[in-house]
Amino acid sequence: MAFLYRRPVQLMLSVLATLVIGGLLVVTIQFTLFDPRWLTFLGGILFAAILSLASQASKSEWVVSRLTRQQERLKEQLEQEKKRARTTEEALQSSDARAQMIHDLQPTPLLYIDRDLRIRQHNRAFLKLTDWPADRINGQLLRDVAPREYPALLPRFHETLAGSMVSYSMAWSAADGSSSTYLVKQVPWPPDNPHATGFYILMLPEQSPLAQAAAPATAELPRAETPNSSTPHAAITGESGETLYLHSLTDRLAGSEDPRAKLLRALEKEDEFLLFAQKILPLRNHPFEHGCHEILLRLREEEDNLLPPGGFIPIAEQFGLTEDIDRWVVRKVIAWSMVRQKADPGWTVPLFCVNLSDAAISNPEFARFVRAEIHRTKFAANRLCFEVGELETISNHDNVVRFIAALKPAGCRFTADAFGSVKLSFSHLSGLALDFIKIDGVIIQNMFKTPADLVKLRAIVSVCQKLGVRTIAEFVEDDRTLEKLRELGIDYAQGFGIARPGPIDSIR
Repeated sequence: MAFLYRRPVQLMLSVLATLVIGGLLVVTIQFTLFDPRWLTFLGGILFAAILSLASQASKSEWVVSRLTRQQERLKEQLEQEKKRARTTEEALQSSDARAQMIHDLQPTPLLYIDRDLRIRQHNRAFLKLTDWPADRINGQLLRDVAPREYPALLPRFHETLAGSMVSYSMAWSAADGSSSTYLVKQVPWPPDNPHATGFYILMLPEQSPLAQAAAPATAELPRAETPNSSTPHAAITGESGETLYLHSLTDRLAGSEDPRAKLLRALEKEDEFLLFAQKILPLRNHPFEHGCHEILLRLREEEDNLLPPGGFIPIAEQFGLTEDIDRWVVRKVIAWSMVRQKADPGWTVPLFCVNLSDAAISNPEFARFVRAEIHRTKFAANRLCFEVGELETISNHDNVVRFIAALKPAGCRFTADAFGSVKLSFSHLSGLALDFIKIDGVIIQNMFKTPADLVKLRAIVSVCQKLGVRTIAEFVEDDRTLEKLRELGIDYAQGFGIARPGPIDSIR
């Protein structure tokens, strides 16, 4: 491109030089004695300048012609690449639709777990196994849905999140109290990636032919067995899987749609994503007694069609859209607050707690985006509190430290979410300037059942009081629990016993 800019400059200089020489020749003829030698000299220079000018013009025309042809070829190549990309995308959509059908209808329990160890997808077989309501599974921590099996599962999660497929046998209790032995496979997603965004758990009954065929599998399967994009869904293959697929083909394809395009459209439109808020109740005389809420995100289709809350999260992770969604949430929360405050100057902005993805925390540009939004809108930064999962503080500690350091000076606040879910230690919180610690809901729910959990709770409260960090208890569902938390010195409480999530417009 710089070459193209130099050519017109050179051509203009040549024209200018020719005009100057021609002017000198005219002046010489007008004011001299017409010395033939002097006129011959100037005429030669003028002739050379004209030849140079013609040469420059010819060369520039040739260069422009050559670059034009190159541009046309590149344009043709780009069109061909677009056609190939569309063909590949259509094939991928078709493959994903087929895999999703098998995932939904296969008779063995299947889960997708994110890095925070929350259940993001489950099939009907797992729903039948647990007998939980569908809207109480997706988005919930695995330890809350399967508290008895969780201690046996936890040691293998870190290995899977590091990119390894793991296979083992374990007993699993059903809703009716019976217990069955399953061959459990943990498959990282994306496969062969040391920074997996989550993993699938596939449970094969050991008496089934498929489980018997897979029984010789070792604790870590060879890399050759690492699946492609459809393996976790298509673990049941052969005639039974094909039959399930063919039986459901007509019904399922009628409503099929590119999930990535659906999420992108939701980010662009005003009414596709919905902001919900769940109240966090102060139990002591602390700041923000006027209001504190955790922000939750819903896709309108979830509300209209009763789909599980947060079901779009695994799709967003798969297509790398989680940071875009986090930006949308921050922008909308700030915009909603400013509009509300303008309409009612006496209204005080509450503290809004926003959960963040690993992608947002790891990208320095996201912190710069938050600072720019705060500066542009004049929003009070101390009304924003970002929640970081405990697993992230362990596996992504350095990025969490940098993220907090980038936004703490602006006034933003920070919470370590689900504390105690991985380990009961404060060592992984070293270097993190936290304002709140949200205590794992399992500890809260079991404090009356298990003396050890009550001891854990007392220890967490004692350490947090010494550190000057406020405590939040989640999954508070009855008055008895609430009164016990007040007695223990917990600062805030959150759960269905306090308030259920509702549209952000319901905040008063």
